[in-house]
Amino acid sequence: MQTRRRLTREESKEITRMRLIEAAERLFIRKGFDGASVEQISEAAGYSRGAFYSNFDGKDEVFLAVIDRRRPKVTDVAFEQSFAPAERRAAVRQWFSNQWRLKDFIALRMEFSRRARRDRTVRTHLAELRRRELETYIGLMDDAGDQAPIVALVLLAAAHGLGSLAIETEPEWQDMCAQAATLVFDRLAALKSLTEEREIS
Repeated sequence: MQTRRRLTREESKEITRMRLIEAAERLFIRKGFDGASVEQISEAAGYSRGAFYSNFDGKDEVFLAVIDRRRPKVTDVAFEQSFAPAERRAAVRQWFSNQWRLKDFIALRMEFSRRARRDRTVRTHLAELRRRELETYIGLMDDAGDQAPIVALVLLAAAHGLGSLAIETEPEWQDMCAQAATLVFDRLAALKSLTEEREIS
């Protein structure tokens, strides 16, 4: 019989931290930031308040950890291999067309934005979150040249907007959001192609 390796202190602490983040995420989605207490988060994760405060300074910090865990990242994209330009464009299109479906993340992001209006520290964190999100999109739009930041901003706004509209909606609305996301991407790609043709001519 094989003996299980004992976890190091760092590994055990990381597991505790991840369980607290997962419990906080479930409660924030169900009850909102204000409705979820540190005690409830700790209990849902199976730990004490002491374990919570040994990993986080408070709810704001665990909320940030939840947001960062949910935030779409370039590493989430399954097309990091070297594709031909057309294949890469199709993969980016497919990836973007599904970003509005991250409705739980978008709902949390909206609550985070509301908190930022009342708390200067949260505003600072929100600015950093926005920068990271935009960098993710810019990294995928590198073929857009100098317009990459603007194209990325439009796509990010479209994904968040469609996601917020799709929260608690009927199935037919979900289909419309999927079509709208694809349309936005295709129109921006068409504008880029048109600009390139004008520059060549």
